[in-house]
Amino acid sequence: MGYPPPGPPPHPVRPRTSNQTLLGCGIAVVAGFLLLVGCGVGAAMGKDPAAAGRPTATETVTEEATVAVTAETTVTVTATARAAAPQASRRPAPRRATRRPAPAPQSRTDPHFGTCREANAAGYGPYRSGVDPEYDWYTDRDHDGVVCET
Repeated sequence: MGYPPPGPPPHPVRPRTSNQTLLGCGIAVVAGFLLLVGCGVGAAMGKDPAAAGRPTATETVTEEATVAVTAETTVTVTATARAAAPQASRRPAPRRATRRPAPAPQSRTDPHFGTCREANAAGYGPYRSGVDPEYDWYTDRDHDGVVCET
């Protein structure tokens, strides 16, 4: 099976004439005008049709009132002189104690011995992994997490 035979060759495209160009521009202008008119009609669609075309009146009411205010004010000032009371002596503000640097924390570990036998003979041990920093000083031969066991 093969492909169908090719159809006739396409027609060559002719350039537009000036009349066709003017006709296309005229159609575009008319479409634009109709679009603008349609927008105006669409904007008026939400209004009351009975009110369309009627003038709108605005009424402004202004009231005037006259108020007469009569005020009399009498101010009497009486000054009395007092002897100045002796001022209390001001105490100087207490001085803040300056902080002294905290003493260096004392070592909370046991003394370091050369072997577990020496630590045990001195009364120290056993040391547990993750609990006692001394654990890292000695060799855990049986890998049970405890060194210097007696």
